[in-house]
Amino acid sequence: MYKFPDLAFCLGEYRLQDARIGLLVHLKRHFPDLGHRKVLVFFDGKKELLSECYSEEWEGFSIHYSHEKKADELIIGYLNFCEVPSQCLVITSDKEILSFARRLRAKRKSSEEFYAEWIKRETEVDETEFNHLKEGLTPSSESDYWERQFLP
Repeated sequence: MYKFPDLAFCLGEYRLQDARIGLLVHLKRHFPDLGHRKVLVFFDGKKELLSECYSEEWEGFSIHYSHEKKADELIIGYLNFCEVPSQCLVITSDKEILSFARRLRAKRKSSEEFYAEWIKRETEVDETEFNHLKEGLTPSSESDYWERQFLP
């Protein structure tokens, strides 16, 4: 979450839940159509202070909370029990997890690489949306304007 400036700000303000939700929203924009893919997200700690929730679904994502363990342990455990690790993509900044994923032949990406891809994709989406808006705002003649005002 620290790779995204808006989420890092939330964490700096001790707004963990806002940062987690923000990450999920960013991931949803990056993976808009999951199809047959499954995205698992692992968070350190509990969902909330007194929560007993270990796992939940959120808009097609499988969310897991580590409670007293480290999320790293959950990720490694998942990879160990995964039938075909080479079909997994692991995104993390943790070098130990990246190394472990490499040994299992899982695809891997650093958080920095993922953030750079995310920024590139968001920029492309923003430019496309802007161009569509711009196309709708082309100047028209005065007679076109008045026709739109009074004719059905």
